This record gives sequence, structure tokens and C-alpha cells, in this order.
Amino acid sequence: FWTDAAVAADAAGFAIQLDGRAVRTPARAPLVVPTHALAAAIAAEWQAQGEEIDPRAMPLTGLANAAIDHAAANPAAFAAT
Repeated sequence: FWTDAAVAADAAGFAIQLDGRAVRTPARAPLVVPTHALAAAIAAEWQAQGEEIDPRAMPLTGLANAAIDHAAANPAAFAAT
């Protein structure tokens, strides 16, 4: 699917890119995190994938997706659950 997973500075933080194209969450939001270190760790998870994507091998990606799609989208509702 891709040959290079990388980090790119973004106005909102640090975006993860695959071959220069933005990675998106399951809800189609850009996968952008607040620190370069976290973005680099997520990019490393993507870079380590083989022929098939194994979401279980990408815990930081999963946590970032949940934070962006669920917690950040509606913090009050998320806190109430």
C-alpha cells in the first residue's frame, strides 16, 4: 500500500503521512497528534506493517483514533460515559 510512513508538521500538530498522503481516522478526520514524539511512534507502527494491516500491532494509532474521533469530537459526552 505504501513504502514510507513519515511525520509532517501541521498547523494543528504533527500529521502522519504514508507516501506523502495524510492518514485519516476511521471517522475520516486527519490523524494529527500534539507531539512529534507521539507522531514518530505512530509512524513507526505504520512502517512496521507487512502485507496486511494488523490493527492489534498499532496500539498508539488506535488510541489516537479514539481520542480524535470520540473524545475530541465531544469531550463532555465522552467524559460522561
